[in-house]
Amino acid sequence: MESDSAAPPALDFLRAARRIGLVLSGGSLRCSYQVGVIETLLELGIRPAVCVAVSGGVWNGAALSAGTVHRLRHYWRSFVRMPYLDVRNLLREHSPYRFNEMHRRTFGRFVGAERLRGPESLPLWIGVTRLRDRQAAYFDARTFEDPLPLLLASNYVLPFFTHAPRIDGERYGDGGLVNNIPYEKAFEEGCDAVVLVTMKGESEGRLYRNPRETEHVIPSPFRERTVVIQPRHRLPQGWTEHRWPVLCQTIEMGRLRGREVLLGERHPETEASSDPKAVSALIGRLLVTRVGALGAARRKPLP
Repeated sequence: MESDSAAPPALDFLRAARRIGLVLSGGSLRCSYQVGVIETLLELGIRPAVCVAVSGGVWNGAALSAGTVHRLRHYWRSFVRMPYLDVRNLLREHSPYRFNEMHRRTFGRFVGAERLRGPESLPLWIGVTRLRDRQAAYFDARTFEDPLPLLLASNYVLPFFTHAPRIDGERYGDGGLVNNIPYEKAFEEGCDAVVLVTMKGESEGRLYRNPRETEHVIPSPFRERTVVIQPRHRLPQGWTEHRWPVLCQTIEMGRLRGREVLLGERHPETEASSDPKAVSALIGRLLVTRVGALGAARRKPLP
């Protein structure tokens, strides 16, 4: 069932499920919204058996898998407190953005490869895009000696990252380029119910799948077994927002929106939205259009 203010509470549906999958879409720093949703799920006793994540959602998925959700807010706060621009990085990575180093520091501190490979870790499937043919691929992060390159690969998009990581000799990029909401993978892993957390607001239209399919409708029979938790409107923060108080507001919106969808509650805080004409909104649409155009150009056969 897609989230709807008129729909009955979804909590009973999830509690009756045998195996629940949690799907975390991308959305850059707007994925802080997912932190609040995850907190609500666990508070209500919803324990996913599988997590599938792409792009910015992989960091939340890694914490869930490793059992460090209780440190997720500290994880995000530590990340955004680091300076993300350094002209000296042009010599190292040919980019002024230092997200690689930021992720390396925070991942090791708040998740850790050892915890992710531990016997108690949750199955964590990371969605990436194989760059040579633009095909989606999924890897279980628990099977990697060092899962960080895999997580970075799922976030690879210009200009924030300049060197696509290699996995088994192949270069991979942002998982959201092909499928930003890979609920199908969770069902393939034996789930009979899926919670899909994505950051496109309900009032903005249907679900965003990729640059070529921005108005996706979940088909039957998946639709009847999927609970979608998304903002009511466009989130009131930019893609690269680094102010912790703003991110805290987004986390709280996710927490309350989760309660609305699962319990049928209503919270006025979830009605907050950004101006669709704001700079961040325009940049977001420009990036989607640009990525779609680049993908079409690369698929076009040579004369």
